[in-house]
Amino acid sequence: MKVHVHFIDVTDFKLPDGTVSSDWLRDSLDVLGVTKWVELSVYDGVSGILPEPEEVCEDGNCVMISGSSGAVFENKPWILPMLDFIRLAHSLNTWILGICFGHHALAVALGGEVIPNPRGLEMGSIPVYFTHEGEKSELFKGLKSGELMNLTHRTHVSRLPEGALKLAFNRMTPVQAFSIGKAYGLQPHPEINSQQLRQLAGMYKNSLLRKDQFPEKKREYENIVSSIRETPGALAILRNFINMVKG
Repeated sequence: MKVHVHFIDVTDFKLPDGTVSSDWLRDSLDVLGVTKWVELSVYDGVSGILPEPEEVCEDGNCVMISGSSGAVFENKPWILPMLDFIRLAHSLNTWILGICFGHHALAVALGGEVIPNPRGLEMGSIPVYFTHEGEKSELFKGLKSGELMNLTHRTHVSRLPEGALKLAFNRMTPVQAFSIGKAYGLQPHPEINSQQLRQLAGMYKNSLLRKDQFPEKKREYENIVSSIRETPGALAILRNFINMVKG
């Protein structure tokens, strides 16, 4: 059976190489060797284009929601319709994987809370640890607690929706992943490779040049870049999720 991935791309920026989240996902599916049995449809969520809820809830279908440059609590016209879509899709028992912004949107749509992370920016290839529930989750099948994962975010899930299970955490971010029914929120970016993360870090460096305390921020940037690694374990999360949808 083919799995139909409905990917809602809300990247709203491009890397220096001109790519966006849907490009990174295509590359990841190709590396995983699953493109022969995955059909990918991409929706421009920033333009308000969303899948049909009645289609995505059918067997063999799932929704993935990308990261974005801003926060879920910002006043952007496409965010509230996105949250409404998530609520409806979840009520129809749809498989959902929210990544970074998508993780935050899933939490807020289902009654949780997202705020600026008081610990600051988390960026780089960083260990993520599994809770007891996370160790049992099919989402992390074959992965070890403490696996390096690619991260870039300033906001985090501060309160989970009622009934959600916390699956992963680390020192910087208490909720790195959660599940609620067939919906999964994931703070890390399994679809981003080391080259793409370095480009993101370079974009962050440019913003530092316009800020005070440059020496301290320069060291922060250098620490980020030195942490970046390939993260094949995290990439496997995408295959695991697709296998869950496939059944």
